[in-house]
Amino acid sequence: MIKEVTKSANEEQLFDEVVIALVSQSPDEKKIQAEIADKLGLRFEEESASGRADRLRGSLQRKRILLILDDVWKRLELNDIGIPYGDGHGGCNILLTSRFVYVCDDMGAEKKFTVEALDKEEAWNLFKEMAGISNDTSTEFYSTQKAVAEECGGLPVAIKAVARALKGKGEPSWDSALGQLQRSIIKSIRGVEDQIFKSLELSYNSLDCKEAQKVFSFCSLYPEDFDIPTEDLVRYGIGLESF
Repeated sequence: MIKEVTKSANEEQLFDEVVIALVSQSPDEKKIQAEIADKLGLRFEEESASGRADRLRGSLQRKRILLILDDVWKRLELNDIGIPYGDGHGGCNILLTSRFVYVCDDMGAEKKFTVEALDKEEAWNLFKEMAGISNDTSTEFYSTQKAVAEECGGLPVAIKAVARALKGKGEPSWDSALGQLQRSIIKSIRGVEDQIFKSLELSYNSLDCKEAQKVFSFCSLYPEDFDIPTEDLVRYGIGLESF
């Protein structure tokens, strides 16, 4: 969705610059500063966080900028980072995304737009596209496929994970997946997060070989949103005699 917002803002030339910074669950102020600066072609000479913040603030105020703060989990101190806001924001407009409404309130958001889960038709169309399902509606297999899609609850990340895991698989795999999803959701007490987790778990279990699962497991040991070098994965895999 953020990619589409960025694309539209650029096409309609609403701003001089559109800048995206990933915040995530454990925000790193220096990393956020560096990400914004890179997009603006800004190079820091200051060593201190406050000095970097002052330079960044001055640069953001001089242009018409849409600054997108993606995946915000808790209140972010914009002033400490160097992001102008309120009466002194200049031309800097801020758009933030969060899974929690209270974060938007804590950040003083002027407008809030709630993104709901996909409706049944949208969810099914996305699932069919991801899983490569034909439109032969007369078979029992088709009914099973549709039932699996419904268990994803209209959540795009769950739909994509399950559909891609089952693409090209035979009826036994689909029957097994339906059973797993139904059992896990009946036991769920955490709602959406647990539903997504179970969908990802199914996707993980559907990987074609144990080596692929081990590579995925190695990736999960890195910090969130870390750019993982492929060479590191190979070294660890060989060092641990996994492959």
